[in-house]
Amino acid sequence: MKKSILQIENISTSELIPQLVTELRKVIKEEQLQNENNQDLLTRDEAAKLLSISLVTLWKYTKEDIIPAYRIGTKIRYKKADILTALKQMNKF
Repeated sequence: MKKSILQIENISTSELIPQLVTELRKVIKEEQLQNENNQDLLTRDEAAKLLSISLVTLWKYTKEDIIPAYRIGTKIRYKKADILTALKQMNKF
């Protein structure tokens, strides 16, 4: 989440509250859309392309339990949310 400083001057609460409510609704709606998109199931090719890695590297990450995979019949799928979470974990310094 992006943090920023907000300085409020010369505004009444009757003007401030509706503006805050409107902005909060926008933020909540954006979060819901992102969460819906992150539940998509990706193929191995799509997951590797999203991470800009080879299929061999993706398989290695899967075997090392860095990125969880889901088997549907004979197909392997990855949740986009899991990939983004793993990416954040790998990029922690």
